[in-house]
Amino acid sequence: MESLAKQHLVEVLLAHCDGGRAAAQSLSTANQWPDAVLLAQNWRVTPQLVARIRHLNVEIPQREWALLRRIYLQASGASSQCASNAISAIGYLDSIGIPAAAFKGVASMALLYGGPRDRTIHDADIVVPKERFADAIRCLATHGFTRKGEETIEEYSDFVANAPGFAGNKAISIYSQDGYEIDMHWELSGLGVDTHGILHRARKECLLGRTIPVVDYVDGLLLTVHHAIRENLAIDSIARDLLDIRLWCERLLEHGRLSEATQRIVETGYEVSALAVTGLLQDYDSESAAAMFADDLRRRVSPAVGRSAGRLQKLFHLQLRQGVINKDVFYLVHSRPWQQIARGLAANWSGYRKSLDTVEQQVGKPIALHARLMNLARSVPGIGTLRMARELARIKYGFRRTNE
Repeated sequence: MESLAKQHLVEVLLAHCDGGRAAAQSLSTANQWPDAVLLAQNWRVTPQLVARIRHLNVEIPQREWALLRRIYLQASGASSQCASNAISAIGYLDSIGIPAAAFKGVASMALLYGGPRDRTIHDADIVVPKERFADAIRCLATHGFTRKGEETIEEYSDFVANAPGFAGNKAISIYSQDGYEIDMHWELSGLGVDTHGILHRARKECLLGRTIPVVDYVDGLLLTVHHAIRENLAIDSIARDLLDIRLWCERLLEHGRLSEATQRIVETGYEVSALAVTGLLQDYDSESAAAMFADDLRRRVSPAVGRSAGRLQKLFHLQLRQGVINKDVFYLVHSRPWQQIARGLAANWSGYRKSLDTVEQQVGKPIALHARLMNLARSVPGIGTLRMARELARIKYGFRRTNE
């Protein structure tokens, strides 16, 4: 039943209006709106679901509507506070000459949603030049932003370079005095674009009454696609990404920059990922700007790229129907994660372990190695799914070189 609720909720959120209304009716007929409301909360898309219900002009049970509204108000308040901390952090960095720009959630708030009411975040992402990241950490520490863990900055930097979970990104989490998380990135080698270019193209936008640098529209699209791939195309983690990507494409179309975006993707070698994700959106709404983007990109790439993107789309739908694939499965089907881990442990065993413990504490309760291996053994899928997982791992771990 939950699988059907997931599929119907995705259709409500992403399908063309007629498909969205039909999916909403299916949820009502099956009495699955309670499941859909909880799923939307877990996926952190409650505001978008509220907006979509209003746009489709559909009715849902009064109890679930009241719960949606309550969750919406709570999420909006927390998101505003988190964004406010990120805005302050960028201001502190700017005051000492360190360039920084917001991306992902905060940029989406500013450029796509017109503020924090309709886009929730539980952390904020900013990017700084890699040669200034240590200075940035020290600067923010003087303003009450702290990091967790006992490892040195040098040990942590070595760790993220050899941690497959980061998929080529280099970032560190710091926390405001009121507990909100900011992920500060200084390298995005998994994406194939350099941080200096992102910062150079950043634009000034007003958010919560203050003007801050946020990433440009094309970079916003690329970074969101990259995050969806990093999260293994699992709906539980990428629902907001899909909604944002749909809006990034709409804004690019409005500004006459859709062709520019497809050209940049071809230049960075990110065609498979971008085609897979916009192709997913095209599956749900063939008249959307994302569908136009997918068609334009498809004309520019080889049939092999199209087939690869198609396999990633199948992986998304498989996980939507059958549940999320264990993340460790992706380590089984590609050699690079093991090479990274071995290199990190060989260079500094204690530093690598300390940093790994820090990251595991941040994302949840650490799992003992033997328990993790047992869980993996129980969750290894069939050969067909493994092939799709290998396709994603090839894209995810095939880090692209930048000019840095």
